[in-house]
Amino acid sequence: MILKTIELPTIALLPEFLPASAEDDLAATIKTLLEKPDLDATLEREVGLEERLIHSARTLARKAYPRDLTTNRQNDSWVDHDSRDALHRALLVLYQQHVRLPIESTLANQFHPLTVRLMYELERPWQQEILRRARLNFNLSETALPSDPDEFASWFRGTAFAHPLYEHELYSFLSTEATRAQLEWFFQMECAGEAAFDDLVAMGQVGTRGRVKMEMASNYWDEMGKGREHAVHTHLFHKLIEGLSLEPPLASDLPWQVLAGVNVMLWSCIPRRNAFRAQGTLGAVELLAPQRCTRVVHGALRVGIKKKAVVYYSAHAIIDIGHAEGWLENVVKPQVSLYPPSRIGIAEGLIARADASLDYFDYCLATARSFAS
Repeated sequence: MILKTIELPTIALLPEFLPASAEDDLAATIKTLLEKPDLDATLEREVGLEERLIHSARTLARKAYPRDLTTNRQNDSWVDHDSRDALHRALLVLYQQHVRLPIESTLANQFHPLTVRLMYELERPWQQEILRRARLNFNLSETALPSDPDEFASWFRGTAFAHPLYEHELYSFLSTEATRAQLEWFFQMECAGEAAFDDLVAMGQVGTRGRVKMEMASNYWDEMGKGREHAVHTHLFHKLIEGLSLEPPLASDLPWQVLAGVNVMLWSCIPRRNAFRAQGTLGAVELLAPQRCTRVVHGALRVGIKKKAVVYYSAHAIIDIGHAEGWLENVVKPQVSLYPPSRIGIAEGLIARADASLDYFDYCLATARSFAS
């Protein structure tokens, strides 16, 4: 079985190619436009379309992430969930232009000026919020972050373990309380972001050298099952979903808390300006995964899911302990030693990933508890 990636429904163009409001399906509208074989001809024929689409994206982004407010937790009373849903679905469409093969779409408009401008309009207010939020509880200035590579690596580890995500209540819920139905729902949510870490590492290593590249190469080789196709980590996750007869959800069915977790990884790994942030987000995944994966395995076995079905999580519960130490020793330390200002981006990436996962875990815990077994 080939596990379907999270996808958006294909729809006919809406009247005037635009949603009636910023909260309508901007993602599907953008997706349809980007699949046009001659986007320039469409824009020339529809006078004002480009300007209206950019205005719609800008309006949506400002509603989703106001300049004067910063998220503390995902259920803050002021958060406009509909706008964030629409923004992250649209942003995912744009990011997917950089991580797909030209099979279902030609991807001919990957670098079209409209594509780039829409990504800018949707991404910028969100990025600004990511960085404001990261500084709510942490001083990430160059003077505050340790400049010594060993000390910074210790800061990185300690900060990850001190973040509210590390001992999140979702862990104990999955391990000791969740029913099989609740766990299977959680696995469906995991479909959104669990199966692409190999691609993220591949993108993150671009431009690196020496120990940094070698560690990322080693990490990637583990993701590839050390050359054994049946042990490739994406394959193991596919087997889990197949074995439980679960259907990956459409992006249109997923809330922003799930999609933002995917998007924060793509945001860090696609643009080269975020290369050091990518080292932070990827390192955060390695450092924080064992705790979660161990609890997921305990919960799955408790409700009768066979051990072989959750090999993906069992493997990460063990392998990622070594990956985390390797990342600190061979990515974080050498990078900071080679280029000390990189520690700011690495720190921002760590907290950006942890904050996005915190929103995701908060959502999963509240939602799983809300429906009957």
